[in-house]
Amino acid sequence: MEQKLLLAAFAVIVFSSLKAQENVIKANLLGLGYNAIEFSYERVLSKSKSLELAVAFTSVEANFTSGSKTKVSGFGAEGKYKLYFSSSNESPRGWYGAPVLGFSSASGKSGNLEGKVSAFTAGAVAGYQWVFGGNDTGFALDLNFGAQYINAETSGSISGVTLDGVLPRIGLSLGYAF
Repeated sequence: MEQKLLLAAFAVIVFSSLKAQENVIKANLLGLGYNAIEFSYERVLSKSKSLELAVAFTSVEANFTSGSKTKVSGFGAEGKYKLYFSSSNESPRGWYGAPVLGFSSASGKSGNLEGKVSAFTAGAVAGYQWVFGGNDTGFALDLNFGAQYINAETSGSISGVTLDGVLPRIGLSLGYAF
């Protein structure tokens, strides 16, 4: 139910206001290598600022304390407040920096065992976003890198996924600006 409400809110934001290149929808291509898919929506707020919201879905194999393995599935949400630095380009084009906050949760069952993995992330990225095409629409390519603090914890019968520390972060998204 939560996933459906999150998707509905995401769709309302995307289609609420359609002006020339003030909106960008993207998919993070790097997540596919980790059995995850992430979709994001970026909304231009001014010449140098935008807000990007993302939702992600994942399905990975986890180890239970009994030694059995099962798939755990879940979702996450993330937000970035992008500050564009270029004097020759207006957002959503050019160099930017952004603080990032996110939360994700996944759960699974194996027989009578249940478990959950939750993660909170906070960090910062720097990147560049290209928009190719005419003045009204165009394809977008967003490349960013940075660092993030991750606090991941398990509960129930899932083992071996406790993480608390700073890790590098990289993103590569392809989308469409309109």
